[in-house]
Amino acid sequence: MIIVAISGGTGSGKTTLAEKIIKNYSKLKVNYLSLDYYYKDYSDISFNKRSKINFDHPNSIDFKLFYQQISKHIKGYDIKTPTYSYKRHKRLKKTLLIKQGDLLILDGILILLKNNIRDFFDLSIFLDVSSSKRLKRRISRDKRERGRSIAEVEERFLKMIKPMHKKYVEPSKNFADIILDEDYDFELIKNKIDQKLYGNNQKNKRF
Repeated sequence: MIIVAISGGTGSGKTTLAEKIIKNYSKLKVNYLSLDYYYKDYSDISFNKRSKINFDHPNSIDFKLFYQQISKHIKGYDIKTPTYSYKRHKRLKKTLLIKQGDLLILDGILILLKNNIRDFFDLSIFLDVSSSKRLKRRISRDKRERGRSIAEVEERFLKMIKPMHKKYVEPSKNFADIILDEDYDFELIKNKIDQKLYGNNQKNKRF
């Protein structure tokens, strides 16, 4: 199994890139897992209090559980991951079954932050997109999918997302194997993944 990690700020196109990879390797068993699924469970506090949590800070992520489950999956086990509701700001009761496959795609704004987690990756990608473009995408997505107002999205972006991006997300790009802007050539990524999947160099492969 090959593990590809995709990072970048909110609205940088991580999910879009993951979907392109999944489509390109449709003949293989490809799994997708977002670090967002591992937001800590705050269901014991009110929605109003949950909505004020800084979800862009590393403390909001259950990295311990993420590490444990990816470690287990690498050893050949299927895993049941948590799921998360962005609208309700809480972890859901249902789980997501991730079976063994050929390619595992992981994404998240903080996916490159932890050294022990970076050790899992065969290839890591950082999407480097301007703050203004990411904000426009965030507004569009949150209005459409999460029922947020423009004012609410802009306030969270300026007070939480932008400072956390500068402090944690932006510096983590130094750990990426590839740094791309929004006009990236997908063939470059495809070639890199092909090398990991089919190349003669078997170092770090997990078949």
